[in-house]
Amino acid sequence: MAKVLHQEPILIEATYNEELNLPQTLSLDVGCGMVKRAEIGIDISKNSRADIIADSHFLPFKDNVFNSVSSTVVLEHSPNPLLFLKEQLRVLIPEGKIIIVTDNAQYFCWSVMGFRDVRHEDYHDDHYEIFFPKNVQRLLTRAGFRMTGFRFLRSRRSKMDFAVSVLSKIGLLRWECLFSRFEMSGRK
Repeated sequence: MAKVLHQEPILIEATYNEELNLPQTLSLDVGCGMVKRAEIGIDISKNSRADIIADSHFLPFKDNVFNSVSSTVVLEHSPNPLLFLKEQLRVLIPEGKIIIVTDNAQYFCWSVMGFRDVRHEDYHDDHYEIFFPKNVQRLLTRAGFRMTGFRFLRSRRSKMDFAVSVLSKIGLLRWECLFSRFEMSGRK
């Protein structure tokens, strides 16, 4: 697919179209960056590998088009997470699935305590906010989704994992602090 500017709306039919050679089930990766995980990728950065360059708060699609929508470590970059999720709800078909992966604020609790002068902001200065799982659950519910799944993810091992595991074993931190990210899924 050729890249297009966000000023040009891209309208995709929800039904199978042989001329466009689109599959019957369409998936959208919002904020795909350099790794597109769906048939269609959208990102605001012109340096991404997205099919469409647009703001994820104003998706250039008709209502009820996609069977699934995902965003991986994008929610924390959103200045308006509720609008971000409502737009994804709008473009999903009835019973369509959403998958959100985001940084776990519980993982960074040791940075709030000032442990070894490590702060989340030092690594991710472009985040508006990092979320606790309950925050994302509330946002998804307010946007209109019903929750279907949740799991913690450990994306990488860090030097802090040992310290966090010791502190959680002696009761100073919760075990959820060992996981740097979590995934939530829902249905329209």
